[in-house]
Amino acid sequence: MLVLAIESSTSTAKAILYDTEKGIVKSSKQAYEKEIEAEGETNAEGVFQLSMNIARDIAEGEKVEAVSLCGTWHGLCACDKSMKPISPIYSWNFTKTASICNRIRKDEEAKHTIYHNTGCMPHVTYPRHAIQYMEQEGMDISDKLFITQGGYNFYRITGEFLESVSTHSGSGLINLKEKEYDAYTLKMLGIKENQLGSLVDYRECRPLNAYGAKLLGIPEGIPVVPAHPDGALNQIGNHAGRPGTMTISIGTSGALRMASPKPILPKENQLWCYCGAENWIAGAAIAGACNCIDWFKEKLCEGRVTYEELESKTGKNPKLPVFLPFLYGERCPGWNDLKRGGFSFLDESHGRKELYQAVQMGILYNLYQCYEVICQEYEEPKQIVVSGGITNSKYWTQMLSDIFQKEIHISPFRDASSLGAVALALYACGKLKDINDFRMEEGPDTVIQPQNDEAGYYHFYYEKYLEAYHLR
Repeated sequence: MLVLAIESSTSTAKAILYDTEKGIVKSSKQAYEKEIEAEGETNAEGVFQLSMNIARDIAEGEKVEAVSLCGTWHGLCACDKSMKPISPIYSWNFTKTASICNRIRKDEEAKHTIYHNTGCMPHVTYPRHAIQYMEQEGMDISDKLFITQGGYNFYRITGEFLESVSTHSGSGLINLKEKEYDAYTLKMLGIKENQLGSLVDYRECRPLNAYGAKLLGIPEGIPVVPAHPDGALNQIGNHAGRPGTMTISIGTSGALRMASPKPILPKENQLWCYCGAENWIAGAAIAGACNCIDWFKEKLCEGRVTYEELESKTGKNPKLPVFLPFLYGERCPGWNDLKRGGFSFLDESHGRKELYQAVQMGILYNLYQCYEVICQEYEEPKQIVVSGGITNSKYWTQMLSDIFQKEIHISPFRDASSLGAVALALYACGKLKDINDFRMEEGPDTVIQPQNDEAGYYHFYYEKYLEAYHLR
């Protein structure tokens, strides 16, 4: 049997046609043009149409038996009563809510209540604050509907305004214990539950409507699984939906995640915690990762060198500067969206390669800060699976293993989130009893072993990183 997974990520539309006998038989993806996405704002209808178009390219005329949608964990727009978008989708990288969030963080009682209710600190990452921004900019929010990209895609092809609990957990709107909209947060925002989609999980499918069937070229009436977020589905696709396995994704931004049977909420608020497709997912995110790498290459090197040249002849340099990767503000562990980064301990001996090595190390040290908190608050992972742009560099992945002093498994799945959506579709068709039983084999496992003799070297620079971190 065939199922179709359609993913609308932060920057790319993706689709996978999956055969239960053969695995992935067709796939397609297309990055958003600037007319659709720029500076943390995306066009909901533009993303929808592009996502459906690439899905149609691989699914038209096929005997698809279920559709599953994947959206982002952090994105929200306003619609009028006819469900027509009247604002962009404001994503995690929309930064104009920083002053609003900073004001809330100064109120210790509000900060504590919001974090311990929802698992989400007051921070630009969370699109609940975009509602406050829209009102601040003059919008009357009292009669508006608020929807995620995944929720919008689902509405357009089923006619029903539903949101998964997991998606809106990443919006900062869900009470972690009750798995319902958080009353305190809604009161703070000045909105009511009926302005948001009805909450469901992956078990509550709806039939594909005539419009969706025509768009996709597949049969009307087949089940459509409500959209779930990429981060939660990444866990399923990487076989990490149960506790014990940590996933680390280092792409434009970075994140580490672990499934948990209960919410994990440190007293110092350093982590986030969301509802996953099944368990809770505890983790951390950093705003600066491969975007810092690209910044260095394009701005400091003016695009005149390759990444291979920047990494050549690197090694245990006995004298490096320290880089704080907060060019785009800080997410975890400090949640300071106004914080900025840069180089510390810089002197005249440092050239391009030393600076680049410091950038790579600084990104990983920010993640390691968060890793230490997870190990203290929850448990040390039995296995770490890594994906994202970092896997294009053997040198950088080895550095990751050496800093963490852990064996690193490179994910063989480039589109693990879409595969997680496949698992939900298979459940909808009765082909899986448990979504965490989903397995897809794809070649031999690539494992990076830590070099124990590097531990002291990287620990020395980690201490210098922490010194610079606490000075800024």
